[in-house]
Amino acid sequence: MELSKNFTPSETDSKWYEHWLSKGYFNSTPDEREPYTIVIPPPNVTGVLHMGHCLNNTIQDILTRRARMSGKNACWVPGTDHASIATEAKVVQMLRERGITKSSLSREEFLNYAWEWKEKYGGIILQQLRKMGCSLDWNRTS
Repeated sequence: MELSKNFTPSETDSKWYEHWLSKGYFNSTPDEREPYTIVIPPPNVTGVLHMGHCLNNTIQDILTRRARMSGKNACWVPGTDHASIATEAKVVQMLRERGITKSSLSREEFLNYAWEWKEKYGGIILQQLRKMGCSLDWNRTS
């Protein structure tokens, strides 16, 4: 076997992450083992993770992997926007940039803009968590 002279982290990371996913290493099914569960404090649908999210998720990933290595039935459940407060602020900012005020819209019209925002940015944070290598049980993504 010959090793490449150059190491390409993005290739190696995605190869191994896909391998782990295909083997179901992050999945959890209730059984006789001691359960260990973390429900990810959901990031808002604001576009991207910030360093605080990255640190928080790294710590949760370490705890979950340690629980797995200790023989526990570890389940790390992904979550998304929980209160929408930060998302609402982003939508209001987007509307302002388009020359629209929130107060000029009906509730239904505003929600349409919010869903538009969610469709555009909603999956970015989950994709970033995958890029970080987070060992979440992706079968439990709502």
